[in-house]
Amino acid sequence: MIDLPVRRRRNRGMRFSAVCSVPRCGILLLTLLMISACVPKAERIPPEQLQIRINLLCTTCDDFLRCQSDPKSDDFLLYRLREKSFWAQVATIWDYLIQSVRPKTADTRPLAIYEQSRSEEVISRKTVLESGRARVDLRSGLITLPDALIDMRNGEWRDLRGEILGSCSSMPRREGYAWIRSLLGRER
Repeated sequence: MIDLPVRRRRNRGMRFSAVCSVPRCGILLLTLLMISACVPKAERIPPEQLQIRINLLCTTCDDFLRCQSDPKSDDFLLYRLREKSFWAQVATIWDYLIQSVRPKTADTRPLAIYEQSRSEEVISRKTVLESGRARVDLRSGLITLPDALIDMRNGEWRDLRGEILGSCSSMPRREGYAWIRSLLGRER
């Protein structure tokens, strides 16, 4: 009779204690909590102090900003902060989950720029830029565009050198969509 050694299972599971003992896991967790407490909280400008309000967590919203140099004129630029792509919307789930630890204070959105001008009695509308990027920062209260800056606190519209071009205001979404439909020739 021959005794054969008992073979050990090759793919046996690892014990938890071999990976991380309770004191080690506790120390690691405590260290992570202390580090997160030391991170400076991002201070946003309170919404009551903003003339132009944009929700950074709404990834399916379009925001329309009407900017004009002369309030009495019919000439203006319409900045459309477009909704985000599908994968960018999925990534925003993380922003919702960590709101209590680190509130979102800045975001980048797709941008389209349209122009309306009046010559004589004819109003012309055209697309200036179809695919650009806009950065919204709630700490500084600025919207950074490819050609300008908009101060969300008072609506000042400035060029990239800081000179005032005019003022901007939020256009209600319904009016913005109607303006886009009229540009495309779809009045209804």
